[in-house]
Amino acid sequence: MINAEELKDFLKDILEKNKGSNIAVFDVGKKTAFAKYMIIASGDSNRHVKSLAEYTIKALKQYGKINVEGMEEGNWVAVGFRDVIIHILRSDAREYYQIDELWNDVAL
Repeated sequence: MINAEELKDFLKDILEKNKGSNIAVFDVGKKTAFAKYMIIASGDSNRHVKSLAEYTIKALKQYGKINVEGMEEGNWVAVGFRDVIIHILRSDAREYYQIDELWNDVAL
């Protein structure tokens, strides 16, 4: 069984290997009950965002049930698995929504 710390590192590595950019990791465990870590990464296009999500999902399938939202459009895909939430957004969408700003005080 993989723990939250190992899972966070594993997922960050997958995003890096598949050319996800501007990867940020947040320790949200003290701020919220739904996750221990949040990872935010950018993709260059809708197709790249979808591909990053697909690589992430494929890697996680061996560990259990995965929750995914946003795969149809590929503008912003959220992947939830155990204690980690991954947000993969197009760079322009990430800038527009400024999701990082919500969690800056818990950045790793």
